[in-house]
Amino acid sequence: MNRLFLGLAVTAAMAGHAVAGPVFAKDGRFEADVSARQMSRISVVGERIASIRKIDEPGGPQMLVETDEKSGDLFVAFDGDVAGRAFNAFITTENGRVVQAILHPVSGEGQTILVRLDASAAAGPAPGVPRAGPGAAATTGPDAPGRTERPGYAEALIQFVRLMYADQEVDGTTRRATGAAAVRAGPFTVREVTRWEGQGLLGRVLYVTNVDKIEAPVRLEAFLVERVFAVAASHERLRPGEQARVFIVEEAR
Repeated sequence: MNRLFLGLAVTAAMAGHAVAGPVFAKDGRFEADVSARQMSRISVVGERIASIRKIDEPGGPQMLVETDEKSGDLFVAFDGDVAGRAFNAFITTENGRVVQAILHPVSGEGQTILVRLDASAAAGPAPGVPRAGPGAAATTGPDAPGRTERPGYAEALIQFVRLMYADQEVDGTTRRATGAAAVRAGPFTVREVTRWEGQGLLGRVLYVTNVDKIEAPVRLEAFLVERVFAVAASHERLRPGEQARVFIVEEAR
């Protein structure tokens, strides 16, 4: 599915969507199930969506997004096999509020998801990426320092996570292999493979492998500790023997 097709599908999908929700944003983020095979519509109650910034893993299935200028709603679709994955995006409203969307593709029909924002959605338009260069399940820590104070917070995190996804170094960042030994954590082994530093941020890439005999979820909240800004993962669940990459962005010390 390309952008032209998506644009045409948005027009066709304007009517007839079943309505789900409302979904309540908490600590500046929300989670929602969306259709893996049909277009879903996201509407923020009392706000118009001005822009969307998404994180896709290079080489993996892509999340296709488009905002409708007339309604101010967001339309979401996918172009590949998204089973067991989750996708991360940052939504900015016309009032400058930023909310993180964690979207889980599931089987089922496309529908309209109503989202109610809480007061923790960052206010003030994000003018660009401050100091930092340029998604998978993802979430942000409720105590992430400076989340509502730093201009361009959402864009900075997206750019930094994209660098780690693509395994690319750019001016102003450094990458180094760590070669750490794997440690057992529940049904998984966890091994840190690379570290990224730059522009006041520290990024860590972990390999998480399911060494159990049954499928297990990758619980991002386990990585949300003090000073962590955001966590993302390439897979939402892992079957026995499967491996995921987990990306952690925190405040550089």
